[in-house]
Amino acid sequence: MTFWETILLKYPTKLQPTEEENKFIPVVLTEWFVANDQGEQVRFARFHNNCVWNINPNTPWTDYASSTTVTQEEFFELVPYFNQVTDFNLYTRTAKYQNKKVTWHPNHQWRYRNNRTVHFNETLTEGTNSELSSSESSDKSDPDEDTAQVKELLK
Repeated sequence: MTFWETILLKYPTKLQPTEEENKFIPVVLTEWFVANDQGEQVRFARFHNNCVWNINPNTPWTDYASSTTVTQEEFFELVPYFNQVTDFNLYTRTAKYQNKKVTWHPNHQWRYRNNRTVHFNETLTEGTNSELSSSESSDKSDPDEDTAQVKELLK
């Protein structure tokens, strides 16, 4: 049994998260819940096979087993190509790639605002953990050209 599974069993009553709580969960934490622990509402989340927790957006995420703080850089390592984007927001999934706004989707793909796949340099940089998917490698259109074509069609 993983540590995460142990935590799930320890807190059988899971509270419905509020909209406000949803805004402060890093997007890389896809499995999480809210529970009462010693009279406080605590957010627990799966981080690898471990568990991290925090009480509110102003407190750092803490590894449950070791009580060490989880840094933003540790969260960033779960995001493919994070070294090739700038201004990445861990909570809104937004960033910039070559000065264009992009969004990271839960399917581990980066997309431009026009919903086209972002094509990063073929060479993965240190800290990235993803390879190009088959849809990325086969879909090599220019996002600027695509945007122009869409604008032309909408006229």
